[in-house]
Formats: sequence, C-alpha cells, structure tokens
Amino acid sequence: MARPSSPAALARIAALGCLSLCACRLPDWDVTNRLRASDAEVASALGDTTQRKHDEDIAAEIPVIPYPRALRPCCAFGADLTVEIGLVPVPGVEIGNLLEPDGIGNHRYDNGALSFERKDPRGFVDQEHNGLVYTCRGGFIDLAHVRDNADNTLALAAAIARGLRTGVALEVPPQGAALRVRVRPLSSEAIEKYGTLPLATAAAQWVAYQLSIWHEIATFYGYAALASWPEKLSSFSPEDLYSNQLGARIAGGIIHAKGARSSLEYDLSMDAWLERALERLDAVPLADSQQAMRALDGAWWDSHKRIPDWTLVMRRHFDVGPYLAPWVLEEASPGANGPVEPLASCRDSAPPLVLYVHDGFAGALFRDYATLEIEVGESLVAAGFPLPRAPSRALTQADFPAVIDAIHAASVAQFGPGAGAP
Repeated sequence: MARPSSPAALARIAALGCLSLCACRLPDWDVTNRLRASDAEVASALGDTTQRKHDEDIAAEIPVIPYPRALRPCCAFGADLTVEIGLVPVPGVEIGNLLEPDGIGNHRYDNGALSFERKDPRGFVDQEHNGLVYTCRGGFIDLAHVRDNADNTLALAAAIARGLRTGVALEVPPQGAALRVRVRPLSSEAIEKYGTLPLATAAAQWVAYQLSIWHEIATFYGYAALASWPEKLSSFSPEDLYSNQLGARIAGGIIHAKGARSSLEYDLSMDAWLERALERLDAVPLADSQQAMRALDGAWWDSHKRIPDWTLVMRRHFDVGPYLAPWVLEEASPGANGPVEPLASCRDSAPPLVLYVHDGFAGALFRDYATLEIEVGESLVAAGFPLPRAPSRALTQADFPAVIDAIHAASVAQFGPGAGAP
C-alpha cells in the first residue's frame, strides 16, 4: 500500500497543535492493572505451586486497547520516486522511501505524524521513521506495514482474550468496506487446557493477517487512506504480505513476553523487537538498499513512471501463504541494466527466512471459529470489484482466493505472464 510521507511542514504544524492543546498522547491502557498483581504473579512470588482451575476472571485483567484508527504514511515500492497530479509532473518532489536499519525512529502505538508524551524516556516529541529496508533474508521490509500489523494484532489479542468464553464481535475501521471481526465462543475445556493468552494471541495474528490481505485487495479497487493519494500502485507490492506477517509475529512475541502491559511498555518493546528482527533478517546499510532497489528498476518497478501511476510497480506478490517466502534479489528477473546480482553484503547470510501463517491452534482451525465479515462499499463495486455472490456485497476471508485471482488476471493483462512472480 502507498501512503504519502508526511512533509516536514505538516510535522511542524502538528507539533504546534500538540503544544497548544498540551495533549497529544495515547491512552495508557492499563493503569488499573499496574496497580495490582495478578493471581499468577502472586502465586509465583509466594512459591505456591498448588494447581487450580484456569482463572475464569482472567478477562478482567486484559486491558481494553483501542483498535488503531490511523494508517502510517508510507511507502510506494521504488527509490527517489517522482509525483504527478493528473498528467502534470510536480517539480522538486521526490520520495526517497529507503532507510538505514538504525534510523527507524521510535515506535508509537496507532501513530500519526507526531506523538507527544511527557513521561516517555525516549524524548519529549519524537517521530517514527517509516520506509523500506532491504534484508538479505527477508527481502525488502516495509516498516509501516510491520508497525501497523503489530498494533492491529495487539488490539485484536486483547479484544479476543476478553471474549473467548462469550464470543467477540468487533467493528474495525472501514477500508472500502464495513469490516467486522466475529469470534465464536470457545469451550471452557479448551481455554483451561491451552490458556486464554496463547489462544487469543494465535487467533489475533491470523485475523490481523486476513485484515491485511483485505487492505491489499481494497486498494487495488480504489480504496485509499487519503482520497487524493491512490494506493493501487502498491496493492500486493513485493514486500507487503511478508511485512504484514512479520508485524503480527513480532506482536505475538511481545505479548508472550509480557511486554505490552502499558502503552509505553509496548512502544519500548517494539523498539527492541524491531531492532532485533532486522538484525535477524540481516538488514543492510542504506547504500546497499539503494543499490538493490536500483538493480530492480525495470524488473519489479519502473523509474520512468510517476506516483500515482499504478503501472509503476510491475510485479505483485499474490501468494498469501501459508508459506510466505520473501522476494530477494537472487530471484529477480533481469532489470533495465541486465541481470540482478546479489548484494556482496549478503554473501555470508543464512538462507531466506520463510514465514509460516498458522491457520489453527491445537488442532482447531481458525476459520471454524473466527470470521472477517465484509460489506463491500459502493465505490469499490463501481470500480469493478468482483462480487462473489452478486448482487450481495457480503463476503468473508474465504472469498479472498477468487478475488485475488481476478486481480492477478488484471495484472497479467497489464504486465504479462510474469506479473505474479519475481
């Protein structure tokens, strides 16, 4: 997905607005919880090894985390991208998109352009830096996708954990359609056997990934977070799905490590986990990311095209799993300058890391008790959205393969038979 990077002028205006209001901070979602110890914590401190039935009041200890409302401003695939309005080029405007691995800034849950929190030890006013980083083992990583999907997973895990016994119906912000997550109640036996948090986290990771697939679908048919900034050019971009799942995986790790008991603790955990994840994937310096992107010119993207021309991105990654293999330079078709060569800095790296999208937990398939309910909006229908049961505009994640096939066919018609492969 492509969302415009926030200009410095807008950031300064936002900062002045924050200072004038003296309140641009996120809710610290569990103040009450941090003023008391959980039953498990007390038992551990006392050395009480007596087994008891699963705590049926555990839902009361799960914080209410507001579902993210914002989409982070980032990132069309390419380097030094230029912009046009209508057919008129915009002089002097270039979007760099590529980052140093150690220059990604500080995470903020549900972040906009600026965040403001007096007690944050990382600074009074700071800013996330989102863009693309090339990694030897994960290809290009879109940090905005990683952060968005981590935040979504955290919020979903909290909501599902509170409603495992009663069921969950959660409205999430619309994206070209009305979206609702519905989770049916789980048996007390399953909850007591596997635990609330493991079940809820696994389900949340799966649901967050389904929502991320919907975003890729919706943007192809015209949905945009900003109406004036079409996102079709980045629908199913080479790095999107892998980055989405990476964010869900990181959030799951933070939850299991009990690193999200407050908004500040979660933000600090994300800083640490993002740094380690990029190290694990062998992220390369900015100059190498730039070299990689330029080598892909004419193979995966076209430097002669301007945003928002959707044909700027020539290859689309449509394989939604369960095995998500990253697209790396070694696999790329020849570009404008001939064959794409691997980076020297990746010569000693381990093989690419394939991420597995779990479709169930402890023998139970997520699709049997969790559903993404979608009511497609009029604007997408007008843009040619292939309704699976027309005239009904209702669908679920089970309909995604047929819709993705239609998008793949449209891409092949535009770019040729290799449109869905590196």
